[in-house]
Amino acid sequence: MSFNPNQGKKFAAALKESKPKLNEQDSDVQDSTEENSNYIKREKRKPYTFSLMPSARIKLTESAKEHGYNSSSNYLNDAILNGKL
Repeated sequence: MSFNPNQGKKFAAALKESKPKLNEQDSDVQDSTEENSNYIKREKRKPYTFSLMPSARIKLTESAKEHGYNSSSNYLNDAILNGKL
């Protein structure tokens, strides 16, 4: 089997032809769906270093598990933002 340099161009042309075209009605439906979605813009997380006593760390981890969190970091973040601390 030999390499055909024009094969990539044919493939790209076939993809462009088979791409469905949106009419105005389809784009309106898509826009309204995006507006009505429950998308919540979240801040990017950044690592911070702070110190805790070992006993406080144990209590934080236990409390996070009791509330169904997989990590104490997520639990602490939610607790601060929800005003529970």
